[in-house]
Amino acid sequence: MKVLIVDDKPENLYLLRTLLSAKGYEVTEAMNGEQALESARQTLPGLIVSDILMPVMDGFALCRAWKADEQLKLIPFVFYTATYTEAKDKEFALNLGADLFLVKPQEIHVFLREIEKVLAINDASDRAKVRPVEVKEEDFYRQYNVRLVRKLEDKVEEVAQKNRALAAKELALYEANARLEKRVAQRTRELEAVNKEMEAFNYSVSHDLRAPLRRIDGFSQALHEEYAAQLGEQGQDYLQRICRAVGHMGELIDGMLELSRLNHSELVRENVNLSALVEAEIIRLREAEPGRDVEVYIRPDIVVEGDRRLLGIVFNNLLSNAWKFTAKTTQAYIEFGVTGRENEAAYFITDNGAGFDMQHAEKLFGVFQRLHASEEFPGIGIGLASVARSIHRHGGRVWAEGEIDKGATFYFVL
Repeated sequence: MKVLIVDDKPENLYLLRTLLSAKGYEVTEAMNGEQALESARQTLPGLIVSDILMPVMDGFALCRAWKADEQLKLIPFVFYTATYTEAKDKEFALNLGADLFLVKPQEIHVFLREIEKVLAINDASDRAKVRPVEVKEEDFYRQYNVRLVRKLEDKVEEVAQKNRALAAKELALYEANARLEKRVAQRTRELEAVNKEMEAFNYSVSHDLRAPLRRIDGFSQALHEEYAAQLGEQGQDYLQRICRAVGHMGELIDGMLELSRLNHSELVRENVNLSALVEAEIIRLREAEPGRDVEVYIRPDIVVEGDRRLLGIVFNNLLSNAWKFTAKTTQAYIEFGVTGRENEAAYFITDNGAGFDMQHAEKLFGVFQRLHASEEFPGIGIGLASVARSIHRHGGRVWAEGEIDKGATFYFVL
């Protein structure tokens, strides 16, 4: 048997089509009353199942036209609606000649059982006798308008409720934003105060701590020049250790100040040729140690948008590390390039030097963190912290991969 289903929502048509097709019915579809009438007049169905609230021609108008059509009036008409659900809606529908009025959603077995009942009753009845449509035209339009106005009023009230809820949410959001702005202003003042304290601390570090260091270094030099013979070999060794410790302390102070400047300096974005930065740094390293034989590959013309000074600090530290940690490697190799990582351009410096244990990788970018003894590879543990802060100032991230005695690779994205 052919069943015509009418609904303006594709998902509802899909559910009805699936359900009825599974029971062996041949299903045709329409999305409003006009389409349904045109389809039915071309190919008569054995049953129509229609929604009510639809554009162009709704279900009530369709039912009235259906029962007034000589070809269609004997075909059972079933309403299946989720909008018109009151008793008066059902009464109006049945007065128009509908054979069944069902409210969505129905359980599958209930829906199919009711459909089968309608078909059975229709088959058993005298098809020559058609129940007359009891609603006159003026009564139809009067009741139809009452039903329509009530639904419009319901919709207006529903929209009004949603508007009231939306207004309440907007008010709550406005108040939350006001509190947030107040909190941000407070945090900004606190941050400015902390920055001022940091500036004062940096001033203290650069002046107050350097002054005693200079005195220690000066007196140590005087002691060495005037009393070296009296100190003896062991005394001179102690004095040299003092001088080295003073120098190391000076380097630590310089590193702390550099880190502080990285956090507070203005970020100036421009197009920066990273390949050129790397090449200039390699030239500097070769000039400092002309006896080193290091194979270097630089991928050409890698250009990014960033702060030239901060990116210079990145490559100064990464390349200095690569140069340093390949010092004991035969056929030392350093490479700069770019690769794809998670749909991002990841720039890298790789070498075949001393490498590191990945268990300690999280320590690499901490301040004063070292994975190698200073006697083996000198340094103060500031370089990679400077790299991390420079990359973070660009909104990027940095990480490393390595293996002991098999080299290391440092990646960063901007």
